[in-house]
Amino acid sequence: MINNIKYFFRGSPDGYSFPMMSNLHLLILTLTLLGCILIISKGSNLRDSKYSRYFKAITITILSIQQIVLYIWYMFSGYFTIKESLPLYNCRIAIIFTIFAFITNKNIFKNVCCYWGFAGSILALLFPVTDPFNFPHYTLISFWSGHIVMLWATTYLLFVERYSINKNSLRSMLIFTNSYNLIIYKFNQVFLANYCYLNEPPFEIKFISNINPYTYTLIIFATFNLVMTLFYICAKGLSKNHILENNESRVLFDI
Repeated sequence: MINNIKYFFRGSPDGYSFPMMSNLHLLILTLTLLGCILIISKGSNLRDSKYSRYFKAITITILSIQQIVLYIWYMFSGYFTIKESLPLYNCRIAIIFTIFAFITNKNIFKNVCCYWGFAGSILALLFPVTDPFNFPHYTLISFWSGHIVMLWATTYLLFVERYSINKNSLRSMLIFTNSYNLIIYKFNQVFLANYCYLNEPPFEIKFISNINPYTYTLIIFATFNLVMTLFYICAKGLSKNHILENNESRVLFDI
């Protein structure tokens, strides 16, 4: 039993790379999509205060345990590096903000959860970049559970709670994102890291490999802005079709 636990939390990598678009990957994506559909289809029930509290409590619990255990593992497994182990990736920040969004009900947290969490979780699930540990290992559980639950949480906020996405939120998120990415870019240069994948892609992409590093970084900055703008346009389109409620009067940083 003890040996199994030690193996599950081992710190020596296996050089494993998760097989993208394998049967296992497609199964995970299917279950994730079914979860989103279930949340949307049961929206009227989840709006009930009792079920809403249950959903939020479960989400907070899962994501909190996922984050706490992950960083405890980093510290005590010997795998910690300042280059990759800090909570500086966009999705890691979004997961933390999702927890606080459900605890505090504050718009400042919900905006990051929606703008970063929705698009970020989808991209991470479609193009998974996991730690090099074969199953069973905690980092695989952490990666999939964190991104899947975060996507379900943003689905809840947008389709059940009907959180408003407006021009104020877009403008604030563009300012916040570009400021954050600029700080992280400088951090990456100092510590030779690659948080937010601002310095190089997480996996080899042929047409990018010959691009000047500064050009690549500018493309990534532009991509962040494009993705958030497209998210805003799609959310507004759904709102006009009465799938999401449009409430432009809500204040972005309603602390």
